[in-house]
Amino acid sequence: MFESMASHSRFASGAAWTIASSVNRVLPEGALPAPSWAPGRLLKKHQRTPMRTGVPRRTLSLCPDCNREAVEAVLRGKSDVAGFRERPGIIDAEILEEGGRILMRKACETHGPFEDVLSNHPDFFLRMEAQSFGGDFDCVGDREVHDHGPNSIRAGRGSYLIVDLTNRCNMMCRPCFMDANGVGYVDETDMQDLKTIFERAGSFKPNREINVLFSGGEATLSPIFLDAIRHAKGMGFHRLHVSTNGIRFAESRDFAVEASAAGLHSVYLQFDGVSEEKNKHRGLGNYMEVKLRALENIAAAGMQTTLQVTVVNGLNNDCVGEIARFALRNADQIHGVIFQPVMFTGRDERISTEDRYAERYPLSQLAYDLQAQTSIDWQPMRDWFPASAYAIFSHLDDVLDRGSERGSLFPDMHPDHAIMSPLLVDTEKGKAIPIPTFFDLGRFMQDVVQITDSGRPPRVTRAMVLLSLLRNFNQAKAPSGLGPYELRSLFDVSLYRFTRSNHDWSRQASAKTARWRLMFFNGMWFQDAYNYDFATIYNSNTPVATWQGEISFCAYNGGGWRKVLESVHHTATVADWYRNHGRHQIYAAGKKVELVESLSSRPAPLVQIEAAPVGTFLTRG
Repeated sequence: MFESMASHSRFASGAAWTIASSVNRVLPEGALPAPSWAPGRLLKKHQRTPMRTGVPRRTLSLCPDCNREAVEAVLRGKSDVAGFRERPGIIDAEILEEGGRILMRKACETHGPFEDVLSNHPDFFLRMEAQSFGGDFDCVGDREVHDHGPNSIRAGRGSYLIVDLTNRCNMMCRPCFMDANGVGYVDETDMQDLKTIFERAGSFKPNREINVLFSGGEATLSPIFLDAIRHAKGMGFHRLHVSTNGIRFAESRDFAVEASAAGLHSVYLQFDGVSEEKNKHRGLGNYMEVKLRALENIAAAGMQTTLQVTVVNGLNNDCVGEIARFALRNADQIHGVIFQPVMFTGRDERISTEDRYAERYPLSQLAYDLQAQTSIDWQPMRDWFPASAYAIFSHLDDVLDRGSERGSLFPDMHPDHAIMSPLLVDTEKGKAIPIPTFFDLGRFMQDVVQITDSGRPPRVTRAMVLLSLLRNFNQAKAPSGLGPYELRSLFDVSLYRFTRSNHDWSRQASAKTARWRLMFFNGMWFQDAYNYDFATIYNSNTPVATWQGEISFCAYNGGGWRKVLESVHHTATVADWYRNHGRHQIYAAGKKVELVESLSSRPAPLVQIEAAPVGTFLTRG
């Protein structure tokens, strides 16, 4: 009887959608608004710059050796920043399918051929590309912000504005994309630099909402860490996060409380596995104890944690399922997971060809490893989408909220470089289920694009979105207790991930429903000199804010810009820094962090996704 009622409801909403969309197509399209934060009217799908996709295709890339030589010429004083800007070592490249893989091939006249694997699942790779939403506005008035030659950002708002506060770190890891503690000098952002960074961040159009991610090195070592948070908050940036190894948060709950009071919303916590064995490469003697303590203290301070996982093939790719299970079991403390396949920069810049082939972890493999290592019905070709699909809902918010001073968060990263999969967590029954199991997310996103392109008034737009939400919901396949009302509430609550923020945003975003929660699993692919694609640099989703403007994260680290700018800007040699400021503790070679507070003994929540095979599993308490 229940299945019959659910089927009838779905049929009725589908019929209503068909009638409404038919009428909508007959009527002339309306114009989209031209908000003050944008350089023009909001863009319809056909007006967006399409991403460069398709296989085979030609592109421009870097010769790793030419790029390294160009960087070293600046470091030795034989070239300057302007010379590097125009001549970073560009060569032609081809992206092709061969032998069940997607490859990048290129050849330098001086240094010979290079090859790298972009995907070992071509169908998945092409599926992500086929769902690209298209690019955002071109930037206007950004000359002082984006002036980096062929590596210049030309379009988009970005999703994360990365602000490196220091290159110092209290660990000595491998891998390390920036070679923290290994370059012989200290480079730190001071308050004057910081003020310039945030003034520039709001100086051009599109004037955007953005996640500010304080980073390093280890950002919490910076003497201006808390002041930096307060300043960004005072400038109207409310999405404030820090990328950290968690040591300082584990050492002191008071530190976590103070950071939260300053305006910090969430923590991106380095987390490469759920056992000491899987984290030996980090060099910390009590890795899991530190991570569990950090999670406890961060949650006690009212903040959220996203696990940030560097995946190295042959090292920890066999435990991504265990990490997912850990996150789901601790859904009261963990907001989501970002898996980041290793990029060969910094400490790994000179990796051998053999090791690079062995350790490279194509982003597409993540979806298949999570399917194999968990028992939920997590299907790669059904349950994963390009992360730029988030932008569809950002655009919906832009269309509805026409008087805002800033555009919504608009993640238009290239579909080859970022993927996502949302899971529904039932905290009462301890289960997790992929959203597409009972909700046609792909068709819903297509509907939303059709609705926003029609240019109707906000009231009509909202009604059409609600109809689409209902017609794509298969209640017969949904978990027991999840009905249309709960589905709509989940959709409304999840929109904070993309929409604008205000002074109360952090509290609202941290609110949790009693039973149902959404957890997003993301894969982020950052380029190094071996797989560099200039066609994806112009609309970087993760700009790094520096004294010399905003630079794509991939260009900054994989394209050599970090070393070039730090060589000009660095504060002092390491020896001089220690002489004037003293040495900070570095936890390496098995050294343990002394933790004086005891962990909470409260029971762990029960979210089960048994794996095959089952590995070591750690929880709190």
